[in-house]
This record gives sequence, C-alpha cells and structure tokens, in this order.
Amino acid sequence: MSEKTTGTETAATSWKRIKNADRYCFACGTDNPHGLHMTFESDGAHVRSQLELEKRYCGWSNLAHGGILATILDETMSWTTLSLTGKLMLTKGMQVKYLRPIRVGTKITVTGYIRKWLSEKKVDVVAEIRDETGKICARSSGEFPLFTREQFLRMGIMEEAEIDAMLAIIS
Repeated sequence: MSEKTTGTETAATSWKRIKNADRYCFACGTDNPHGLHMTFESDGAHVRSQLELEKRYCGWSNLAHGGILATILDETMSWTTLSLTGKLMLTKGMQVKYLRPIRVGTKITVTGYIRKWLSEKKVDVVAEIRDETGKICARSSGEFPLFTREQFLRMGIMEEAEIDAMLAIIS
C-alpha cells in the first residue's frame, strides 16, 4: 500500500501501532516521568512517531536541545530496525545533520526506513524529523548490527525475560 520513493510516507499509507516492551526507556517508555514517551507505528516499509517537544527539552533560546533530537532520531532508527528486520540490534554508530532549528512546543514527525542491507547481519538506517509544515529539520543515518536471542544472552545485554518480551512484539 505504501509508495516507496525517497523513504518518506505518502497519504495512501496504512499505519499500524507497534507495541512496546520496555516501560522505563527514556525515549519510548510510558512509565519514565522524565522521558519522551514516544510511540511508534509502521506501514511495513517505514516506522514513525509523532510528538510535541515539551519545554523541559529546551536548549538555549527556546530551541529543542540537539541531544534530545539525536535521541529521537536514534530511537526511531532502532525501532525501524527492530520492526522491519524482526531482529535484535544495537546502534553501532550514527551521524546527525541539523538542518533547521526546532522550537520547543513544536509538533514533529520522525520517520525511519532501512536505506540498505549491508549484509545479512547489518543494516544502514535513516531517520528524518519533520516539522508541522513537512520541512526536514534533522536527519540521521546509522549502522545497526543484527543479533539473535542467543547472541544477546551471551553478551549479557538484557535479561532473558526482557529479550523474550522484545522478540514477542517484533515477531
């Protein structure tokens, strides 16, 4: 149903909500009182989140803090990777370009997509933050290695129950 052109969604796209397994994550956790409370949805080719940046995420001069914007981009690329590959992942590295200032109180939409499969075990992902007018304000790209449940267990990154909860929502 989605028209795939430049990695952005179209009006004809059908979006489905993605469940969350970690309620205390700074970016997507519902129970973190200081968090962003991001929610995500996917059309099968893209993942997006819509939010309004609160005053507490202010840098200077009423602008959204660049670190908060980088967090939003990273979280979107992570959920894009999880949702579209069905694999566990970690951010290996990312680049951020700030193109236009974003003021706190602004409603934004951040959208991610897989730009390229680098191998069976690694993807290149892009995320873009757009303002209410649709203008791109920030863009990121990142490399995300993909992992199996067993690899995550061996690395000791998450408890087994947490891994299973995450895999349940992405499979």
